[in-house]
Amino acid sequence: MDMNRLAGMRLLEETIGLPKIEVISNEFKEFPTGHEEGEFNTFHKIVFEIDEEDPDIYAVGILFCLSLMSFTYAAPRGYSEVEFVPDEEWNLGYFIQGLSFEHRRLCFSGDYVSGRLMKTDIRFESGGRVTLETRNRGKGADRWMIHLQGKKHIQVVDA
Repeated sequence: MDMNRLAGMRLLEETIGLPKIEVISNEFKEFPTGHEEGEFNTFHKIVFEIDEEDPDIYAVGILFCLSLMSFTYAAPRGYSEVEFVPDEEWNLGYFIQGLSFEHRRLCFSGDYVSGRLMKTDIRFESGGRVTLETRNRGKGADRWMIHLQGKKHIQVVDA
């Protein structure tokens, strides 16, 4: 296994299953596009706090895991299909390209990556408060939070 993949796996192992995550707010909005009847743009914002003794040690892992989930569940949209690579995996190179440090917060921003519409912004504030925002991704971030906490996503199956 290459070092890039090994480092990503280690971040996942150290982060997934954090038991002490408290969701502070979960806001979802739909806006008509104005193009066609019944067509909407979406905005989803989840604010949560990591309730651990030293939450800041999870900053890179949280951003990596959430950005990985955003990429994994993303699909091409419009012209981005030309750049879409079906078997592409999220990697540290993509992750680092989206990282920044702004206003004393570690941030990740992903727009289109490898032809996938990510439209995801994540901000980790010192002390463990995290803001996750998505655009035009529906309510997918709810599922990411379930995975981050190590819970299984259960879907109802129609008989």
